[in-house]
Parts: sequence; C-alpha cells; structure tokens
Amino acid sequence: MEEKYVLICSDSLEGIFTGVYDGWKLGNRGMQVVLSMGQPRQTEFFCQYQTVDVDPQKAEKVARTIRRELGQDTYEQLCYAACSTQEDKGTCIYYALREGLSGKGNRRCVLENLKNPYILKISKMRQTVWHEMHRFLGFVRFREIKNGILFSEIGPDNPILPLLGPHFADRLPGENWMIYDENRRDALIHPAGKPCYIRRQAFLETQRLEGVQKDEVYVALWKEFCRSISVSERENLRAQRQNLPHKYRKYLTEFC
Repeated sequence: MEEKYVLICSDSLEGIFTGVYDGWKLGNRGMQVVLSMGQPRQTEFFCQYQTVDVDPQKAEKVARTIRRELGQDTYEQLCYAACSTQEDKGTCIYYALREGLSGKGNRRCVLENLKNPYILKISKMRQTVWHEMHRFLGFVRFREIKNGILFSEIGPDNPILPLLGPHFADRLPGENWMIYDENRRDALIHPAGKPCYIRRQAFLETQRLEGVQKDEVYVALWKEFCRSISVSERENLRAQRQNLPHKYRKYLTEFC
C-alpha cells in the first residue's frame, strides 16, 4: 500500500503550483499525493499531512515548465481550473501535469485526453469558470468614488478576480480602479500605470464608497440611454433572463 501525503496549500494559483513543486519529489518516490485547498474538513488515518507555504519562486518554476513543455494554451486552461471552487482542483492539476510531463505522446495535447479522470474534471472546471469570467467581462460596471477611484462590486460563484485583471488593466491602464468580490471579501486593485494585485479579506469602509456628484450625472445618462434603445414591442423577458440572469442584475447600473 503506497503512502499517502496530503499537502495543505493556499487556495490560489501560486499556492497550487507550490504544492505541485513540493509534491513532485514525493510522487517520484511512489507516494500518493493530494493537494488540499486549506485545512481538510476530515482527517484520515495512515496519512501524512504537510502544510505548504506559498513560494513565488517555486510557483514560477512550475509555470515556466508548463509554458515551455506543454504550451501557453495548456497553462491558461490550468489557470481557469485553478479559479474553480472544486475542492480537488489542486489534485487534478497535479496529476494532469504528471500525465503531461511523463513523456508519452504529444505533451501539448495532454488536456485532450479526457479518458483521464483528472483531465476530464479540469475540462469541466475550465468550462464553468470561463463562462462566468466571460460574462463578467461585460457585466462589470465602474463608478467613481472619492479620490477619483473607479470602483466595482461583483459576486461571482468562482474566484475569478485574477482572470479579470489583465482585461481591465489593458483597457484602463492610467486609472486607479478596484473590483471587489463581496462573496470572498477579496479586492483586485490596480494603481495607475502599475500591475494589478489582489488583497485578500479586504474590509471596505462604507463612507469611502460614496459616489461623487458628477458620477450621478453619468449614471442618469446611462440609464436613459438603456431606456431609449429598448423597444417595448420586441421585449422578450425569457431571452433576457437567459442572457442576463437576475443574480447579476444587482451589480448593473442600468438595473439599480
């Protein structure tokens, strides 16, 4: 019976990649490796538990290896899977990488091997996260608050803030803006002209989030624009609910 190791990792891309790095040597010694996102709810007998601290250098080595050996597309798909809420995502990524780097077949097509149960789970996680991220690219609404900061609040099912960062940083490079995930209390912060970063467990002061007066004018203009382009005779509420579910509407200016 092979010995089992549970590596307790941070629930982040860097945390998972650090766990992959530390678990690789254990796997080479024939150990069964499980990557747990945070402390497991239940412990098992005859199992070794080891806490893995995030190490940016180890994580970057794993990321470079994935890009070089498996390709940029595989790396991006693993990034989507890492933003899933599935508890076993770290373990799936670990064993998918062991499959891809084993030297069998075309490495860059490793995620097409859906016969592998870990890779099949990654495919499902990636698809779920991608669909939600794609929707929020269009649903994010910024409003100006004090000090000229652009602020947006969202409530995604999955922790997709790292995926939203590059999109909005490319479109608003010279602005100070922030996207706040109210479900996890995480904030994606972008200082003007600098890279984005995520602040975990960010508690916001309500009085600092009050909009400036000129912002209210633009809100009114936007609502009037949305009203004016609507054609009541062609209104289709069923199609609206499919394309814009109610759970997103509380974050949209035109529905507030």
